[in-house]
Amino acid sequence: MRKMSEQKKKNIMRIIMLVMAVVMLLSFVILPLTIEVSAEETGVSVTVTEFETGKLSEAIEKAKDGADLNTITKLAVSGGVMNASDYSAVCGYPNVEFIELAGCDTENGVIPENAMQSRNQLTYISLPANTETIGARAFSGNRKLLKISIPSTLRVIGDYAFEGCENVEEFAIPAEVTSIGTGAFSDCKALKAFSLPEAVTVIPDYCFNKCSFTEMHFGPQVEKIGEGAFSDCYSLTDVYYYGEKAPALSDSSFQNVKVTIHTYENGEGFDGLANNFVSIGYDLSEDSEYIPPKSVETQPAQTSSETESETAEAVSETETASETEAAETETSSEETAISEEAAETEAVTEAAPAAAPAGSFSGLSVLIIALLCAALAVTVTLLVVKKKK
Repeated sequence: MRKMSEQKKKNIMRIIMLVMAVVMLLSFVILPLTIEVSAEETGVSVTVTEFETGKLSEAIEKAKDGADLNTITKLAVSGGVMNASDYSAVCGYPNVEFIELAGCDTENGVIPENAMQSRNQLTYISLPANTETIGARAFSGNRKLLKISIPSTLRVIGDYAFEGCENVEEFAIPAEVTSIGTGAFSDCKALKAFSLPEAVTVIPDYCFNKCSFTEMHFGPQVEKIGEGAFSDCYSLTDVYYYGEKAPALSDSSFQNVKVTIHTYENGEGFDGLANNFVSIGYDLSEDSEYIPPKSVETQPAQTSSETESETAEAVSETETASETEAAETETSSEETAISEEAAETEAVTEAAPAAAPAGSFSGLSVLIIALLCAALAVTVTLLVVKKKK
């Protein structure tokens, strides 16, 4: 009788271990599938057509219709007036890549300071239709940003407004802009050209530090070039100044740059600008004239598909350029990091919504992981008990 009892116990243990083995096997098969399903739930687009100023957060919550905030990659606001708290509400969605605000207005025509600073995934944004002033550091640190659509109403760009937007190759600044702040485009490493509005008479300190210009053209209205304004612009070799009287210049305006300032033969005060970084060339012909930037109409708000397509092309071009440069010369570790970030942006743009945000698991995935752990624990316990017997 005892033998039968022992035999039954062994059989029961075998059955339990078999069941645990099957559970673990199924877990390994089903878990990847559940993660894939979770990934397919990403890439949600949300549009808000109207809201009360200061309550954009509630309007987005309603419009997203229960979608996980981590899955929202496109956000459009096509009505209403945004204030500082509304910009904070937009920043509450960490994986947003496309933001379209051209259909709404911003309070008093001002985008607040630090409004959308360091958005880790942002690649495109269109600004509110009535934007007149961009506050200090409003868009600084958006290192994956590739394109920004700016309305023709803009007049003032605040200090460090776009600092560190290192993948933007062009800022279409309206010709009517009257003021640009300190360091406004500092560390915009991909910026290769810039048309200075005629009303801007002073290029402020560190305004274009670390940009990729090869040449710059200044009209006679430029009276001063501030400290470090073009410092570390290693590609910059030529500056054309279309005025007869030299602007004021700091010793560090072109620090770490070997640049030639080209001017007219009868230019006054230019010899005093020469230093270790600057040489003077009196080689502009009398027929050479400064061509000021033209006014441009406000760009219409783009659809998500249009911006997504353009962003993908821009990322692809950025990656190709980086690879070519790497083949010709040795790059610094910082430049390599930029190339890797551009490649990551391409992967997100082209593959979305194929890749789920890091750390996102569905409830089913969590349940399966828990069952897997439990099955493993029971199996180990049974093996230990059996060994002791």
